[in-house]
Amino acid sequence: MDLLDRYLGAVGALLPKAQREDIVAELRDILLNRIEEQEEDLGRPLTDKEREAVLKAFGHPLAVAGRYGPQQSLIGPTLYPFYVFALKLALALAAIVTVVPAAVVALLGRGDALEGVIGALTHDFPRSALMLAGLVTLVAAGIERGWVPLTGLTDWNVRDLPQLTRKKGMFEARFEALFEVVATALFILWWTGLWKVDLSGAVTLKGAIALTPSPVWASLYWPILAWAGLSLVAALIALVKPGLVRARAVFELATAVGGMILTTLLWKSLPLFALTPVTSTAKDVTQLQRVVELGFHIGMFVAGLIFACQIGAALWRLYKGAR
Repeated sequence: MDLLDRYLGAVGALLPKAQREDIVAELRDILLNRIEEQEEDLGRPLTDKEREAVLKAFGHPLAVAGRYGPQQSLIGPTLYPFYVFALKLALALAAIVTVVPAAVVALLGRGDALEGVIGALTHDFPRSALMLAGLVTLVAAGIERGWVPLTGLTDWNVRDLPQLTRKKGMFEARFEALFEVVATALFILWWTGLWKVDLSGAVTLKGAIALTPSPVWASLYWPILAWAGLSLVAALIALVKPGLVRARAVFELATAVGGMILTTLLWKSLPLFALTPVTSTAKDVTQLQRVVELGFHIGMFVAGLIFACQIGAALWRLYKGAR
């Protein structure tokens, strides 16, 4: 028995009996063609070592039998995109039924707000997410193996697909840039005191609780003003000269990095506002203070994610700008 027969025998032993002969015959033709091609290139018959190299390059018998054998994957490539989409919906549903109610209870100030949200994030949400993900996986595996019928789901028409929105044109892009310019300019005017809006000092909530900014805002006056100035320049470039992709990307990158730094500083300086009672009890103020701090924690975390995405987008624009 030569090397080819030994190799095909090892592969055939791992194949289903019903298709074994056909697959082995197909593999024999493929391998013989490869051997003949190399012999034509060399102008001589292959040695045993060279023939063994051809067989080794084709793959281990286990791997070859796996390619030609029965379906072994839990979710096949055709069903996999639908499976991932269903998993995302399941995770969103788990978040809606666990985290959102806890956040609402926290905002209403009932019970221990912070512990309720933390418990939803660390206990309720993972448990619900795993349960729904397992259910989706079982259904997908049943569909893959034909156990779950798809009656009605395979009948679809192109005309029934939704119309997706087109890419933003120059008008929409410049309108967004104009809005950003106006909003940033108003913020700068308010921050510098040129636009008089009396928000200084204590702010009372329903005449019962005073809301006073912490000293960190005063210490970050100039950094925040510089960050707003960078944002304004980036928006002006997008409005006036949108073709200057790299110049805009430089200012957007500086703005995103500055925003990330400011977010980190504000995170370390929490709480950003102090609540003091006017007519309420100290207990009510403490409970509301925890809710406000939780809101700022979530806001800082989301802002950090946004700035991280903006940094990546600006770096990509900077790299691809000339093209």
